[in-house]
Amino acid sequence: MAYVLLNKAPTRESLRTILHSFEIIPEQHRLKLWTVILHLPNNKTQYMSLRKTKVKLPNNMILQEEDGIGKSSLKICNQVIQSLLAHCPSIIEFRHFNLADFVKPFAGFLASHELLYFEIMLTILVNWCQHWFDHIPLPPYTLLSMLDIILLKNHPDLYRHLANLGIRAIDYAWRWMSTAFCTIVDPQEFLILWDHILVNEPSFLYFIPLAACKLQGRYLIELSTHDKIMEVLHSATPLDAHSLLKEAYQMNATTPNELQLFSQMHPFHPLVPVYYPTLYPTDLITFQTENKSDLSNLGRLLVKVQQTEAEVEEVIKQGMALRRWMLGK
Repeated sequence: MAYVLLNKAPTRESLRTILHSFEIIPEQHRLKLWTVILHLPNNKTQYMSLRKTKVKLPNNMILQEEDGIGKSSLKICNQVIQSLLAHCPSIIEFRHFNLADFVKPFAGFLASHELLYFEIMLTILVNWCQHWFDHIPLPPYTLLSMLDIILLKNHPDLYRHLANLGIRAIDYAWRWMSTAFCTIVDPQEFLILWDHILVNEPSFLYFIPLAACKLQGRYLIELSTHDKIMEVLHSATPLDAHSLLKEAYQMNATTPNELQLFSQMHPFHPLVPVYYPTLYPTDLITFQTENKSDLSNLGRLLVKVQQTEAEVEEVIKQGMALRRWMLGK
């Protein structure tokens, strides 16, 4: 693999083909390849302007030595968090998303390259975190409800069991997603997981939490209480990254196009030279009362599946129609 990477100009498509066979990017080439496949613009002038912008970090977004980051990396990591908040100040209002928890897992890999660290994190937020900020200050309920529908399609028995105990994607997937999945794989395999996420289109990311749930499905179905299942889903026992990715690719391949999230997302767009794009529109619409009503309708629709006589395909069809309507508002 190293020979191929060193002797051909890599593209996201060519690297995806290689990684689909569950190879990994050699550690010594990873940073260079991430820089190339993400088309990082090296907007040093704009970054330095953001860096000079004074932003008071909330206490819960200031990383400390006890967070397991070396002294030399700690200052850079906090600086990147501050620069991201200077560019996207509304993230501070997102009480269900701590930017520091999302940025921190990449510190060991990127803290020696501050500008690249910032641009990689912003590229991920702009592309792979689409719709995460739809309902600030609350989690992205509409997006997470789509994960319920995809799990229902791929593993109806597991979905029914979890739903009967009041467990949905928002109860486990959001925690994993908002910490960049560092809690579900071994730290040594964290970057392998992100190798695969970054060479695929943004919608692939959402098969990672579904795969993590499905891999534990046989065991979860044997558990009979909400608390015991949540204890397993939130345990610190890491999953094997290769098994997780294999399951994610299989679920992606077997999920019909009409259920795929790529229909509600833009494809990968690299950052452009000279200026950084905003993370979301300036006139961000926060979570309003009418949205709560919409989500209640979607919630009631998914509850139908708890009834053994409910038609899964009909519920999926209605859920998709409601999802499209909500995104189009």
